[in-house]
Amino acid sequence: MFGPRDSRVRGWFMLDSYLPTFSLTVLYLLSIWLGNRYMRNRPALSLRGVLTLYNLGITLLSAYMLAELILSSWEGGYNLQCQDLTSAGEADIRVAEVLWWYYFSKLIEFLDTIFFVLRKKTSQITFLHVYHHASMFNIWWCVLNWIPCGQSFFGPTLNSFIHILMYTYYGLSVFPSMRKYLWWKKYLTQAQLVQFVLTVTHTMSAVVRPCGFPFGCLIFQSSYMLTLVILFLNFYVQTYRKKPMKKDGEDPHAGQEVKNGFSKAYFTATNGITNKKAQ
Repeated sequence: MFGPRDSRVRGWFMLDSYLPTFSLTVLYLLSIWLGNRYMRNRPALSLRGVLTLYNLGITLLSAYMLAELILSSWEGGYNLQCQDLTSAGEADIRVAEVLWWYYFSKLIEFLDTIFFVLRKKTSQITFLHVYHHASMFNIWWCVLNWIPCGQSFFGPTLNSFIHILMYTYYGLSVFPSMRKYLWWKKYLTQAQLVQFVLTVTHTMSAVVRPCGFPFGCLIFQSSYMLTLVILFLNFYVQTYRKKPMKKDGEDPHAGQEVKNGFSKAYFTATNGITNKKAQ
């Protein structure tokens, strides 16, 4: 379906064998189950300082990836409609190096769930949350091995921009005095949905006007992104279209929050931060 692996990434950390990626994913899933059992009769942790550093780190990493992807694709003269895997020369290698960091960032983001566990926010650990985190890490191992540049640059560019906004939101939500300014969560969810639609459109544009990018990879990527569109759109409708308007005087930050379109208090609480007073 995908053809031979790309020899340019041979020897890169964690890419030659699928075993590390698969093993870490299994460990992630086990840590959720075992962690919830361990925390069952223990008090929830606050982790405010850890979360502040974590959100800052992810924001800075996302900013680096966004800037580097824009600069490297510009250097390579990337075609927005369809870009093959080899014609840009050294710029393709530069894009691949950034996309390796994007792949590795999906491993780091497993901590989102671990923070849920430690803060006993089990209602946030939904199917959509776990599906998105686990699948992205594994899918991007495949991307780096078969299609590490070219058309693959577009989705991570958009996602890095969205993550700058989102993890900035999380960082600000750590501080109670800032929460009254965090009224824009709904619009970040809308931006995430737009991101998915744009990524599917960009991917399918290479089917309409082929340029040598592997056809099987385009279909696989589009199919996966459509599952995210459906799941996140369903969540958006459930959260913002079917719930009654809040009464005057009610805390605008109480109740559900959203992160990447995920469920229940997920937006500001993705690493255990809620709009309640710190525990």
